[in-house]
Amino acid sequence: MTMASASEFAEQLLETIKSKDALKSMTQVQQYKENMKDATVGADYVTWISEPVNLTRIHQALAEDLGVPPRVMAIKRVLMSRPQRAYLLVQAMELGIKKVHKL
Repeated sequence: MTMASASEFAEQLLETIKSKDALKSMTQVQQYKENMKDATVGADYVTWISEPVNLTRIHQALAEDLGVPPRVMAIKRVLMSRPQRAYLLVQAMELGIKKVHKL
């Protein structure tokens, strides 16, 4: 099984979100979270999602296409490592989709 690069996977995630399919979007967010744990490519996934430009694109798509309020996806501003922050950001997206779409 070949794993897509972080940017390729994220583009797929954006397309899924834009299709307004909440269940499929949540599944892909969960897959993104799992890919962040992968020893070989995890760092790329962490780096991609923690870039403000990329995070903003995902958050805007979730807000506009799936109706997830940005406030639901916010995390506390405390000192943490980049991987911890990335994990919490993705987890907040997953929880936001679940909450809004009652999944």
